[in-house]
Amino acid sequence: MRTITPSETQPVTYGPDGAGYVMRDYLGSHTAKEPGEQAYLVEQQAGELRAHFHEVDQFQVVVGGEGTIGRDRAVPGVVHYTDAYASYGPIRTDPAIGISYLTLRRDPTTGINYMPEEREKRRRLAGRGEHFTVLLDERVATGAGPVELGGTGRGARAYGVRLAPGEMLCLADLPAGQAGYAVVLAGALVADDRRLPAGSLVSFQDVAEVAGVTAGHGAEEAEVAVALFAPSR
Repeated sequence: MRTITPSETQPVTYGPDGAGYVMRDYLGSHTAKEPGEQAYLVEQQAGELRAHFHEVDQFQVVVGGEGTIGRDRAVPGVVHYTDAYASYGPIRTDPAIGISYLTLRRDPTTGINYMPEEREKRRRLAGRGEHFTVLLDERVATGAGPVELGGTGRGARAYGVRLAPGEMLCLADLPAGQAGYAVVLAGALVADDRRLPAGSLVSFQDVAEVAGVTAGHGAEEAEVAVALFAPSR
């Protein structure tokens, strides 16, 4: 298990102020090509990121601002999943507000394959092309454990969890042997005596690794999105 807090990241700015993107690497690098995890925060002020696809499976978790992903509203608590080579988007926002989302991958990729320019590449290489957009909403009750919000036929799954102060993050009932991430949306988690405030990330190779992680002991409940990748093919 690996944990990263927002204060441990550094901003890299692309494009003009107020109309571009700020990237913050959590694990690996958003420019990396070497094998390994790739997790980074995108702070988008640009009004539109065109429809595109990537060459690996990925989750995106909205943590700030607002906008749309394709036709779906995107606000904090939204989890979006896309299979490799499945096109999605555009991602739109009001530049005066912006939208921030964690991009989460188990394998790295760089660059963007814009549509429709790369339509033929997508046609040749795409698999089932599944995707979903879900919201951690009132279905997720405090103390009720993980609630499945969406999934794919291959086994990628998104869950929402709300924890009372001091309550353990118990993922034991989730499928074993699948790697993923937990994103702190509100409140805080505590792992190995380390406080993980909102915006923090927990990476795991198996859900058993998070045993012992609890919500913070303050007055605020913890809100957590859990992204579980499909088993390796």
